[in-house]
Amino acid sequence: MPARPEKQKDHDLQQKIDHEIKMREGTAKLLAASKHPAQMLEAAKNLLTSNTRIMTYMTELQRRKTAEVLGKNVSTVGNQLPCKAKVSVSDIRIPLMWKDTDHFKNKGDYRRYAVFCLLRIGTDIYETSMLSNVDRSMTDLTFDDIMVFNNVPHDFTAKFEVYCHKLHEDLTIASTPKKLRKKINDLSGSVGRSVGKRLSGLNDTDIIGNMVLGPRFELMASGTLELKDIGDSIGNYDLQLTSGADVTTCELPLFGVFCLRLACQPECLVEPVATGYLNLLDEEKVKPYWCVLKNLSLACWSSKEDMEVTEPLLQIPVTKNTQISDTDPSRSMGTDHTIHIMTKQHPRSLEYTLAAQSKDELNKWWDGLQQHLLDQALWKHACDYLMEIRSPSPRKKPAFLRKSSIYDDTPLSDKATQRPSSVVGELKKEDDQLSEMLNTLMGEAKQIRGENSYTTTV
Repeated sequence: MPARPEKQKDHDLQQKIDHEIKMREGTAKLLAASKHPAQMLEAAKNLLTSNTRIMTYMTELQRRKTAEVLGKNVSTVGNQLPCKAKVSVSDIRIPLMWKDTDHFKNKGDYRRYAVFCLLRIGTDIYETSMLSNVDRSMTDLTFDDIMVFNNVPHDFTAKFEVYCHKLHEDLTIASTPKKLRKKINDLSGSVGRSVGKRLSGLNDTDIIGNMVLGPRFELMASGTLELKDIGDSIGNYDLQLTSGADVTTCELPLFGVFCLRLACQPECLVEPVATGYLNLLDEEKVKPYWCVLKNLSLACWSSKEDMEVTEPLLQIPVTKNTQISDTDPSRSMGTDHTIHIMTKQHPRSLEYTLAAQSKDELNKWWDGLQQHLLDQALWKHACDYLMEIRSPSPRKKPAFLRKSSIYDDTPLSDKATQRPSSVVGELKKEDDQLSEMLNTLMGEAKQIRGENSYTTTV
């Protein structure tokens, strides 16, 4: 006997929890083994994301169990519900508001940050790529990620969250030329802690703290998005600073708004609501058509085969201005199982009389037409036209995964090049091990959440 849909959903959710727990354990091991700052930041980000997903899944599972005990899982068979939709989030940008002395006069302390965002709809949670070394030279944060959410209801609420980690401030090299400073920072992250801390000015407390705890990302601000925010262009939305955020640790100068494109494709615009043969009653004639109800119209072909090769011969609009009713006997021409469609369009109304082949077919078309009108009424402006949902780009391997040591890429002095080959070999071995660990975790994540559901563009 097959499992009930509710039980199957609970089982799937429990599997997601189990997988995320495994992901968290693997990421924690990776964080403990990481020595390069970029690896530690990425591992800390993944750890936070896994924890967030676990808490969200557990909360949803508890809600379902409570509803089941209280008997609130009422069957909706026979009731019409609005269709679901595919929602795309892209073109994310967060303006920054630096002081004049920081941005224009290049004065003040040398603050640098690592920033990424989480966006959640229901139990679906996706993260953006991480921007590191955000400093006062940047006027805004731009993320190239494209996130696609499936099976989104019309009454959805999307939560947008900004997480920030303040990188180590090395004031002793704040005035060092940019290229030299970058080389020192890159080198300090590659040659190991004992040498790296002397190059970058880190003390033993910082090293031990990072080894035990790893970088800590703070939730700095959040915003909400709803159906009213759906649009085909980039919009501006309010960004609220999180109450109790540790601003003494991370003083990221947020402007108070965030920008993104929130596009939507309700299923009724891309998937047929009803298909089949209908007879068009027109001027004492009966014309049979193969009809498809989709995307605000009833498209009609002379046969089912023609649908694949030609444009429809007739398109009957089915919009918010359409009325569905029984046919007046004077229009039915003595034909049974008829339905009348009238759409008000300036300067006149378009009227059509259609006949089904049986009573059951008539009920199918009646329900389909009513469903299409219900979808448009509840999805509102998101159903006015078909918006573009951009395809996610292929996931790229994180830039910090190097198969060669930085010694192979950075020219050093003669003394430095005389370093024993065993040290270089150990560094390469560590890099390979960490790379293998992260690739394994990323592979498991694809299996859990699906390859096409989300992508990150670095």
